[in-house]
Amino acid sequence: MGSALWNTLYYLLWLVPIFIFAVAVIVFIRNKRLYRYKVRIFRVRENGKVKEVNFKGGYIGRKNSAPFFRIKTGKFPWNVIELNETPKVEYMDEDDRVYYKQIDINTFVQVKRNFNKGVIDMTPVESDVKYGAILSVQRIKDVLRVEPAWKRLLPYVGMTLVAVVLIVGYAILLNTKCP
Repeated sequence: MGSALWNTLYYLLWLVPIFIFAVAVIVFIRNKRLYRYKVRIFRVRENGKVKEVNFKGGYIGRKNSAPFFRIKTGKFPWNVIELNETPKVEYMDEDDRVYYKQIDINTFVQVKRNFNKGVIDMTPVESDVKYGAILSVQRIKDVLRVEPAWKRLLPYVGMTLVAVVLIVGYAILLNTKCP
């Protein structure tokens, strides 16, 4: 038994790093495919000063709903900003960069660049109210959707049934006599 345990630990010692590396590569490739747009956010500070930060963004498609735009602000999955509307493609620059101005904590307004005699002018883009309303209504429907009680209890009943069958089978196995 001791040699089998050591062999198992030996193989796990090799397989765990390979598994971790494979998961890291899959997450990296997924993020490269998903977040392919550059996003520049202008954060307004006191005295009218602006702080620029650069992130990556991408369109997130959902089943039975309209897609939305997500900005990835860090390495972890919870470091994201989800916007109610998608950016207007006609106001992206040649590098597929989207410009946003942050007005409040969760309020972002897309801006477009204009070059006027060597001066870059940023003007806000009119937001699509209809698209934001569609997403809001869809989120409200998801929250208010009532699920039947039997669907919530079905996994527990199934696991209990499997446990009872296994215990009965074990009891029968112990009571049988071998010839």
